Amino acid sequence: MKFVRITAIMTLITALCFAFSSCSQIKTKSSSQSDVIMGSVVTVKTYCASDESNAQLQQEILGRIRQLDSLISKNDENAVLCQINRGLPYSDKDIHELIKYLKSTVDIYSVSGGKLAVTSGALTELWGFDNGEFRKPDRDEIQNAVSLCDDSKLIFDTDSNTVSFADGQVLNLGSVGKGIACDKAGEWLMLTSQFCEGAVISVGGSVGVFGTHDGKDVWNVGIRDPFGSENDYFAVLSVKGNSFISTSGNYEKFFEYEGQTYHHILDLTTGYPADSGLVSVTVKADTGLLSDALSTMCFVLGREKSDGILKSYGADAVFVYTDKSVEVTEGLEESLSIKNGEYTLK
Repeated sequence: MKFVRITAIMTLITALCFAFSSCSQIKTKSSSQSDVIMGSVVTVKTYCASDESNAQLQQEILGRIRQLDSLISKNDENAVLCQINRGLPYSDKDIHELIKYLKSTVDIYSVSGGKLAVTSGALTELWGFDNGEFRKPDRDEIQNAVSLCDDSKLIFDTDSNTVSFADGQVLNLGSVGKGIACDKAGEWLMLTSQFCEGAVISVGGSVGVFGTHDGKDVWNVGIRDPFGSENDYFAVLSVKGNSFISTSGNYEKFFEYEGQTYHHILDLTTGYPADSGLVSVTVKADTGLLSDALSTMCFVLGREKSDGILKSYGADAVFVYTDKSVEVTEGLEESLSIKNGEYTLK
Protein backbone atom coordinates (compact mmCIF):
# COMPACT_ATOMS: atom_id res chain seq x y z
CA MET A 1 0.00 0.00 0.00
CA LYS A 2 1.15 3.54 -0.73
CA PHE A 3 1.07 6.22 1.94
CA VAL A 4 1.83 9.87 1.26
CA ARG A 5 4.51 11.62 3.30
CA ILE A 6 3.74 15.30 3.34
CA THR A 7 7.36 16.24 3.98
CA ALA A 8 7.12 19.94 3.20
CA ILE A 9 4.30 20.45 5.67
CA MET A 10 6.06 18.28 8.26
CA THR A 11 9.15 20.48 7.97
CA LEU A 12 6.89 23.45 8.55
CA ILE A 13 5.40 21.91 11.69
CA THR A 14 8.89 21.25 13.09
CA ALA A 15 9.76 24.88 12.44
CA LEU A 16 6.56 25.97 14.15
CA CYS A 17 7.49 24.07 17.29
CA PHE A 18 10.86 25.84 17.45
CA ALA A 19 9.52 29.27 16.60
CA PHE A 20 6.73 29.27 19.14
CA SER A 21 8.86 27.78 21.91
CA SER A 22 11.20 30.76 21.60
CA CYS A 23 8.30 33.14 22.23
CA SER A 24 6.71 31.46 25.24
CA GLN A 25 7.91 34.19 27.61
CA ILE A 26 5.97 36.98 25.87
CA LYS A 27 3.37 38.61 28.08
CA THR A 28 0.32 38.37 25.89
CA LYS A 29 -3.25 39.48 25.42
CA SER A 30 -5.85 37.34 23.68
CA SER A 31 -8.73 38.13 21.36
CA SER A 32 -10.55 36.53 18.44
CA GLN A 33 -12.22 37.29 15.12
CA SER A 34 -14.69 35.21 13.14
CA ASP A 35 -15.99 35.15 9.58
CA VAL A 36 -17.88 32.78 7.28
CA ILE A 37 -15.49 31.24 4.73
CA MET A 38 -15.70 27.90 2.90
CA GLY A 39 -19.33 27.76 3.97
CA SER A 40 -18.29 27.47 7.63
CA VAL A 41 -17.61 29.73 10.57
CA VAL A 42 -13.88 30.42 10.81
CA THR A 43 -12.59 31.65 14.17
CA VAL A 44 -9.05 32.84 14.79
CA LYS A 45 -7.98 33.36 18.41
CA THR A 46 -4.47 34.66 19.01
CA TYR A 47 -2.25 35.40 22.02
CA CYS A 48 -0.04 38.32 21.04
CA ALA A 49 1.87 41.10 22.77
CA SER A 50 -0.76 43.76 21.98
CA ASP A 51 -4.34 44.18 20.87
CA GLU A 52 -3.07 45.68 17.64
CA SER A 53 -0.86 42.66 16.93
CA ASN A 54 -3.78 40.34 17.64
CA ALA A 55 -6.09 42.20 15.25
CA GLN A 56 -3.52 42.38 12.46
CA LEU A 57 -2.60 38.71 12.74
CA GLN A 58 -6.23 37.60 12.79
CA GLN A 59 -7.07 39.68 9.73
CA GLU A 60 -4.07 38.30 7.86
CA ILE A 61 -4.99 34.69 8.65
CA LEU A 62 -8.62 35.20 7.65
CA GLY A 63 -7.43 36.81 4.43
CA ARG A 64 -5.18 33.89 3.63
CA ILE A 65 -8.01 31.42 4.21
CA ARG A 66 -10.18 33.44 1.80
CA GLN A 67 -7.37 33.24 -0.76
CA LEU A 68 -7.22 29.49 -0.25
CA ASP A 69 -10.96 29.22 -0.87
CA SER A 70 -10.51 31.11 -4.14
CA LEU A 71 -8.06 28.38 -5.13
CA ILE A 72 -9.72 25.12 -4.02
CA SER A 73 -13.47 25.84 -4.09
CA LYS A 74 -15.44 23.79 -6.61
CA ASN A 75 -18.53 25.98 -6.20
CA ASP A 76 -17.14 29.51 -6.55
CA GLU A 77 -17.13 30.14 -10.30
CA ASN A 78 -14.07 32.40 -9.91
CA ALA A 79 -12.02 29.78 -8.05
CA VAL A 80 -9.23 27.99 -9.89
CA LEU A 81 -10.54 24.48 -9.14
CA CYS A 82 -14.02 25.41 -10.33
CA GLN A 83 -12.60 26.80 -13.56
CA ILE A 84 -10.58 23.62 -14.11
CA ASN A 85 -13.69 21.51 -13.58
CA ARG A 86 -15.62 23.58 -16.11
CA GLY A 87 -12.85 23.47 -18.69
CA LEU A 88 -12.43 27.25 -18.57
CA PRO A 89 -9.18 29.23 -18.81
CA TYR A 90 -7.65 29.86 -15.42
CA SER A 91 -4.76 31.70 -13.88
CA ASP A 92 -1.84 29.35 -13.30
CA LYS A 93 -0.36 31.54 -10.56
CA ASP A 94 -1.27 29.09 -7.81
CA ILE A 95 -1.79 25.91 -9.82
CA HIS A 96 1.35 24.29 -8.38
CA GLU A 97 -0.12 24.62 -4.87
CA LEU A 98 -3.48 23.25 -6.01
CA ILE A 99 -1.86 20.23 -7.63
CA LYS A 100 0.06 19.58 -4.42
CA TYR A 101 -3.21 19.39 -2.48
CA LEU A 102 -4.85 17.20 -5.12
CA LYS A 103 -1.95 14.74 -5.26
CA SER A 104 -1.65 14.51 -1.48
CA THR A 105 -5.36 13.78 -1.13
CA VAL A 106 -5.32 11.21 -3.94
CA ASP A 107 -2.43 9.40 -2.22
CA ILE A 108 -4.18 9.32 1.14
CA TYR A 109 -7.46 8.09 -0.35
CA SER A 110 -5.68 5.44 -2.43
CA VAL A 111 -5.95 3.04 0.53
CA SER A 112 -9.71 3.46 0.93
CA GLY A 113 -10.60 0.68 -1.50
CA GLY A 114 -12.28 3.14 -3.81
CA LYS A 115 -14.61 4.44 -1.10
CA LEU A 116 -13.17 7.96 -1.29
CA ALA A 117 -11.66 9.96 -4.14
CA VAL A 118 -10.79 13.46 -5.24
CA THR A 119 -13.05 12.80 -8.25
CA SER A 120 -16.15 12.56 -6.03
CA GLY A 121 -17.74 15.74 -7.37
CA ALA A 122 -20.13 14.12 -9.83
CA LEU A 123 -21.73 12.16 -6.99
CA THR A 124 -21.82 14.95 -4.39
CA GLU A 125 -23.40 17.25 -6.97
CA LEU A 126 -25.98 14.60 -7.84
CA TRP A 127 -27.15 14.43 -4.23
CA GLY A 128 -27.18 18.23 -3.96
CA PHE A 129 -24.73 18.33 -1.07
CA ASP A 130 -22.58 20.96 -2.80
CA ASN A 131 -25.29 23.58 -3.24
CA GLY A 132 -27.86 22.63 -0.61
CA GLU A 133 -30.47 21.58 -3.18
CA PHE A 134 -30.83 18.10 -1.71
CA ARG A 135 -32.43 15.25 -3.61
CA LYS A 136 -32.43 11.45 -3.57
CA PRO A 137 -31.22 10.33 -7.00
CA ASP A 138 -32.51 7.19 -8.63
CA ARG A 139 -30.31 4.10 -8.84
CA ASP A 140 -29.29 4.57 -12.49
CA GLU A 141 -28.17 8.15 -11.82
CA ILE A 142 -26.13 6.98 -8.85
CA GLN A 143 -24.43 4.19 -10.75
CA ASN A 144 -23.51 6.55 -13.57
CA ALA A 145 -22.00 9.03 -11.11
CA VAL A 146 -20.14 6.27 -9.24
CA SER A 147 -18.42 5.24 -12.47
CA LEU A 148 -16.92 8.75 -12.65
CA CYS A 149 -15.49 8.67 -9.12
CA ASP A 150 -12.19 7.09 -10.10
CA ASP A 151 -8.88 8.78 -9.28
CA SER A 152 -6.95 6.37 -11.50
CA LYS A 153 -8.13 8.46 -14.44
CA LEU A 154 -6.33 11.55 -13.13
CA ILE A 155 -3.09 12.55 -14.84
CA PHE A 156 -0.77 15.07 -13.16
CA ASP A 157 1.88 16.77 -15.26
CA THR A 158 4.27 18.56 -12.91
CA ASP A 159 6.33 19.96 -15.78
CA SER A 160 3.41 21.89 -17.23
CA ASN A 161 1.52 22.21 -13.94
CA THR A 162 -1.64 20.64 -15.33
CA VAL A 163 -4.12 18.00 -14.26
CA SER A 164 -6.20 15.99 -16.72
CA PHE A 165 -9.27 13.86 -16.03
CA ALA A 166 -12.04 12.06 -17.88
CA ASP A 167 -15.11 13.72 -19.34
CA GLY A 168 -17.82 14.04 -16.71
CA GLN A 169 -15.44 13.84 -13.76
CA VAL A 170 -15.52 16.64 -11.19
CA LEU A 171 -12.63 17.33 -8.83
CA ASN A 172 -13.62 17.96 -5.22
CA LEU A 173 -11.42 18.96 -2.25
CA GLY A 174 -14.37 19.54 0.08
CA SER A 175 -13.35 16.71 2.40
CA VAL A 176 -9.92 18.24 3.12
CA GLY A 177 -10.37 21.98 2.53
CA LYS A 178 -10.93 22.99 6.14
CA GLY A 179 -7.88 21.04 7.26
CA ILE A 180 -5.80 22.73 4.57
CA ALA A 181 -7.03 26.08 5.90
CA CYS A 182 -5.57 25.20 9.30
CA ASP A 183 -2.27 24.37 7.59
CA LYS A 184 -2.29 27.74 5.83
CA ALA A 185 -2.86 29.49 9.15
CA GLY A 186 0.10 27.61 10.62
CA GLU A 187 2.35 28.73 7.75
CA TRP A 188 1.62 32.39 8.45
CA LEU A 189 1.90 31.97 12.22
CA MET A 190 5.41 30.63 11.77
CA LEU A 191 6.41 33.85 10.03
CA THR A 192 4.95 36.05 12.77
CA SER A 193 5.73 33.96 15.84
CA GLN A 194 8.03 36.61 17.33
CA PHE A 195 4.87 38.62 18.06
CA CYS A 196 2.66 35.73 19.10
CA GLU A 197 2.74 33.20 21.91
CA GLY A 198 0.15 30.94 20.32
CA ALA A 199 -3.13 30.64 18.46
CA VAL A 200 -6.12 28.40 17.89
CA ILE A 201 -7.77 28.27 14.46
CA SER A 202 -11.21 26.71 14.02
CA VAL A 203 -12.56 26.09 10.51
CA GLY A 204 -15.82 24.18 10.73
CA GLY A 205 -14.91 20.73 12.05
CA SER A 206 -11.13 21.27 11.82
CA VAL A 207 -8.96 22.87 14.49
CA GLY A 208 -5.29 23.80 14.61
CA VAL A 209 -3.59 24.76 17.88
CA PHE A 210 -0.18 26.41 17.82
CA GLY A 211 2.39 27.31 20.47
CA THR A 212 1.19 28.02 24.00
CA HIS A 213 -1.42 30.17 25.67
CA ASP A 214 -1.20 31.99 28.98
CA GLY A 215 2.08 30.16 29.55
CA LYS A 216 0.39 26.75 29.20
CA ASP A 217 1.51 24.17 26.65
CA VAL A 218 -1.73 22.15 26.63
CA TRP A 219 -4.84 23.09 24.70
CA ASN A 220 -8.32 21.71 25.38
CA VAL A 221 -10.30 21.02 22.20
CA GLY A 222 -13.98 20.15 22.49
CA ILE A 223 -15.49 17.32 20.43
CA ARG A 224 -19.00 18.13 19.30
CA ASP A 225 -21.91 16.10 20.61
CA PRO A 226 -23.27 14.42 17.45
CA PHE A 227 -26.75 14.39 18.98
CA GLY A 228 -26.66 17.95 20.35
CA SER A 229 -26.54 21.46 18.97
CA GLU A 230 -23.43 22.89 17.32
CA ASN A 231 -22.26 24.41 20.62
CA ASP A 232 -22.62 21.18 22.63
CA TYR A 233 -19.54 19.04 23.36
CA PHE A 234 -19.56 15.51 24.74
CA ALA A 235 -15.79 15.27 25.34
CA VAL A 236 -12.56 17.26 25.44
CA LEU A 237 -9.16 16.38 23.98
CA SER A 238 -6.10 17.81 25.73
CA VAL A 239 -3.25 18.21 23.23
CA LYS A 240 0.07 20.00 22.95
CA GLY A 241 0.51 22.96 20.64
CA ASN A 242 1.15 22.45 16.91
CA SER A 243 -1.56 19.78 16.65
CA PHE A 244 -4.38 19.35 14.16
CA ILE A 245 -7.76 17.85 15.02
CA SER A 246 -10.63 17.23 12.57
CA THR A 247 -14.07 15.75 13.11
CA SER A 248 -16.34 14.24 10.47
CA GLY A 249 -19.93 13.46 11.42
CA ASN A 250 -23.28 12.60 9.92
CA TYR A 251 -24.83 15.68 11.58
CA GLU A 252 -22.85 18.17 9.49
CA LYS A 253 -25.05 18.13 6.39
CA PHE A 254 -28.12 15.95 5.84
CA PHE A 255 -31.70 15.88 4.65
CA GLU A 256 -34.76 13.69 5.14
CA TYR A 257 -36.76 12.06 2.37
CA GLU A 258 -39.75 9.75 2.86
CA GLY A 259 -38.79 9.18 6.49
CA GLN A 260 -35.15 8.33 5.74
CA THR A 261 -32.18 10.52 6.67
CA TYR A 262 -29.34 10.93 4.17
CA HIS A 263 -26.03 12.51 5.24
CA HIS A 264 -23.27 13.96 3.08
CA ILE A 265 -20.40 11.51 3.72
CA LEU A 266 -20.75 9.22 0.74
CA ASP A 267 -19.30 5.78 0.10
CA LEU A 268 -18.16 5.96 -3.50
CA THR A 269 -18.40 2.20 -3.98
CA THR A 270 -22.15 2.26 -3.35
CA GLY A 271 -23.02 5.87 -4.16
CA TYR A 272 -25.00 6.18 -0.93
CA PRO A 273 -24.21 7.72 2.48
CA ALA A 274 -21.67 5.62 4.38
CA ASP A 275 -23.13 3.24 6.94
CA SER A 276 -20.40 2.04 9.31
CA GLY A 277 -22.37 2.36 12.56
CA LEU A 278 -20.57 5.61 13.37
CA VAL A 279 -21.97 9.09 13.95
CA SER A 280 -18.62 10.87 14.14
CA VAL A 281 -14.87 10.36 13.99
CA THR A 282 -12.28 12.78 15.34
CA VAL A 283 -8.66 12.44 14.19
CA LYS A 284 -5.49 14.04 15.56
CA ALA A 285 -2.69 14.15 13.00
CA ASP A 286 0.45 16.06 12.08
CA THR A 287 -1.19 18.27 9.44
CA GLY A 288 -4.62 19.71 8.90
CA LEU A 289 -4.99 18.10 5.48
CA LEU A 290 -4.16 14.70 6.93
CA SER A 291 -6.47 15.01 9.93
CA ASP A 292 -9.35 16.13 7.70
CA ALA A 293 -8.82 13.39 5.11
CA LEU A 294 -8.41 10.66 7.73
CA SER A 295 -11.47 11.65 9.73
CA THR A 296 -13.59 11.28 6.59
CA MET A 297 -11.94 8.02 5.60
CA CYS A 298 -12.26 6.49 9.07
CA PHE A 299 -15.94 7.44 9.16
CA VAL A 300 -16.53 5.58 5.90
CA LEU A 301 -14.32 2.57 6.64
CA GLY A 302 -15.20 2.01 10.29
CA ARG A 303 -12.88 1.34 13.22
CA GLU A 304 -11.49 -2.07 12.28
CA LYS A 305 -10.37 -1.09 8.78
CA SER A 306 -9.04 2.27 9.99
CA ASP A 307 -6.58 1.13 12.65
CA GLY A 308 -3.73 0.17 10.34
CA ILE A 309 -4.12 3.31 8.26
CA LEU A 310 -4.05 5.53 11.33
CA LYS A 311 -0.91 3.82 12.61
CA SER A 312 0.84 4.24 9.27
CA TYR A 313 0.42 8.01 9.57
CA GLY A 314 1.13 8.26 13.29
CA ALA A 315 -2.44 9.51 13.77
CA ASP A 316 -5.04 8.74 16.43
CA ALA A 317 -8.82 8.84 16.51
CA VAL A 318 -11.97 8.94 18.62
CA PHE A 319 -14.87 6.88 17.20
CA VAL A 320 -18.45 7.62 18.28
CA TYR A 321 -21.21 5.08 17.55
CA THR A 322 -24.96 5.43 17.16
CA ASP A 323 -25.52 4.01 20.67
CA LYS A 324 -23.27 6.76 22.16
CA SER A 325 -20.47 4.34 22.89
CA VAL A 326 -16.96 5.63 22.25
CA GLU A 327 -13.72 3.97 21.19
CA VAL A 328 -10.35 5.71 21.24
CA THR A 329 -6.99 4.64 19.84
CA GLU A 330 -4.08 4.17 22.21
CA GLY A 331 -2.38 7.50 21.57
CA LEU A 332 -5.38 9.49 22.82
CA GLU A 333 -6.47 7.35 25.75
CA GLU A 334 -4.91 9.69 28.31
CA SER A 335 -5.97 12.83 26.41
CA LEU A 336 -9.72 12.21 26.16
CA SER A 337 -12.09 13.35 28.89
CA ILE A 338 -15.79 12.56 28.44
CA LYS A 339 -18.00 15.33 29.83
CA ASN A 340 -21.43 13.98 28.96
CA GLY A 341 -22.57 11.04 31.10
CA GLU A 342 -24.71 9.66 28.26
CA TYR A 343 -21.51 8.56 26.48
CA THR A 344 -19.48 5.54 27.57
CA LEU A 345 -16.01 4.31 26.65
CA LYS A 346 -15.91 0.79 25.21
